[in-house]
Amino acid sequence: MSGINKVNFLLPNKLEPDKKTESKESKNVDFSELLKNAIKDVNNAQLQADEAVKKVLSGETKDIHETMIALQKADVSLKLMLEVRNKLIEAYQEIMRTQV
Repeated sequence: MSGINKVNFLLPNKLEPDKKTESKESKNVDFSELLKNAIKDVNNAQLQADEAVKKVLSGETKDIHETMIALQKADVSLKLMLEVRNKLIEAYQEIMRTQV
């Protein structure tokens, strides 16, 4: 029984302090900055997809596979952003309907 405790002492315990420090750092992120960064990421995905389509249409590249991946990433990220927006608007409307 004492041998098992020595093995457990060596493996998982070294990783736990790092996870705790990361969670403390992530709590200090401002929501508006998080939202702005998400919008920038969606915009960048849209721009990359546009560039990939332009390259295919102009004949610079024939890599349809990468173009389709860029288009799908842009599409999924935009749909996710719209869902987040809808949830935020729904939450705002729910708060406004609350009687004080």
